[in-house]
Amino acid sequence: MNNNVLIGGFMVAFGLYTLIARFIAPHHFSKLDAMKKHWGETKGTLIHFAAYTLAPLVAGGLILYSALFTR
Repeated sequence: MNNNVLIGGFMVAFGLYTLIARFIAPHHFSKLDAMKKHWGETKGTLIHFAAYTLAPLVAGGLILYSALFTR
């Protein structure tokens, strides 16, 4: 197992954590409130979702795929 598997796994785990926490305890996202105040309700939520949930899931998935299925 190489480091890319660990990095990709942690990124996917973080993305899943933020996805689940977004529905269970959204009040724990302090940066989300700041983004909503700065960018507005919809744009702030979308930017936060893209940066803290979508990007880690996509990047982590690509890193895992690259580490496990290409050589």
